[in-house]
Amino acid sequence: MIEKSSTGRSRLPDAPPASSAHRVEAVGIQSVELGLALFDVLARQERACGLSELARLAQMHRAKAYRYLVSLVRAGWVQQDVESGLYEIGPAVRSLALSWLARQDWIQLAGAEARALAQQHGNTCIVAVAGEAGVTAIQVCPPPQGVSIGVAEGALFDLRTSATGRVFAAWAEPPSDALPALLREQIRWRGVAVVESEHAPGINALSAPVFDAHGHLLLALTLVGPAISLQADPGGQPALALLAACQRIGAALGWQGSQRDVALP
Repeated sequence: MIEKSSTGRSRLPDAPPASSAHRVEAVGIQSVELGLALFDVLARQERACGLSELARLAQMHRAKAYRYLVSLVRAGWVQQDVESGLYEIGPAVRSLALSWLARQDWIQLAGAEARALAQQHGNTCIVAVAGEAGVTAIQVCPPPQGVSIGVAEGALFDLRTSATGRVFAAWAEPPSDALPALLREQIRWRGVAVVESEHAPGINALSAPVFDAHGHLLLALTLVGPAISLQADPGGQPALALLAACQRIGAALGWQGSQRDVALP
């Protein structure tokens, strides 16, 4: 129905807001999408590629692929070897990756993994970092049920007797003399520090390191609980789950190795 405005002119009524069922998908720029698709093909290759190979993999005409590559090279997303003519990802990718990594909240990532470990294994999980006063618990995640070990946020860990402290002593730069060389080497080879009723009678603890994109020790995750419910075994299921959690955090922050990949200094 045509309505009349206050000025007396006829006008069509305003269209009602589109429901989610009738919402029209936003229109993008096809050339941008095609260029990104070609870049994605290149980024997935384990080596530099020639123009013909890239065009074939992207199912794109060779001349069309070349024009996209020219623009990507100009923008720094792709680089071409002068001698071979092969293409590979360019320096702009590194800047983008570093920018993305800088936006990741590693405390939030670690806290989520700690909560999951506490829930799955029924033992307290701790996130610890090296602070001015020493190795400090910054998050403590108790299990949903069962026995919870009373560790308070802000608690300090001894470098010699606690599993958490031993992780920081084992990967300290420069090397710490808090641990005997053999024990330090053993912890680094296993990727996890184990304490069996040493720090407190009847209480076991497992701790593993998390590394940043440069391979520097960032934090430790520690499972602690009664000996009856927590194996003091570096090859046991709780230890393997702990190592996997630390690996996921490190990978999200750009670390591409494993705990054992950090060479002994």
